[in-house]
Amino acid sequence: MTMEIPQKMWQPFCRRLNDLYRGAVSIRLAEPSGEKKSLAEDVPLRSVALQHQNECSDAVIVEAGRPDERPLQHQIIEPIRIVLWQDGESGRYNHVAILAEAGT
Repeated sequence: MTMEIPQKMWQPFCRRLNDLYRGAVSIRLAEPSGEKKSLAEDVPLRSVALQHQNECSDAVIVEAGRPDERPLQHQIIEPIRIVLWQDGESGRYNHVAILAEAGT
């Protein structure tokens, strides 16, 4: 089961995620060519922010890492869609896919 976050709700979604989520995240990149790579595995989420870089360019910034380490900061330039999906029987949305011009 999936649910798409409407674009006008991206900013509140990021704030809510920052306020409520205290777990670990894995960050994986799927490029348009089909190549997939892991950027981070099971590290604490520090923050997620939507930044308006100029009139026609946005970015989602994901920062993750352990408190004693320099955080990984991943920028998703020109996000197109934010989709949540469920994996398992918990009834919770536990995956986020951010589709962008440069991949997912």
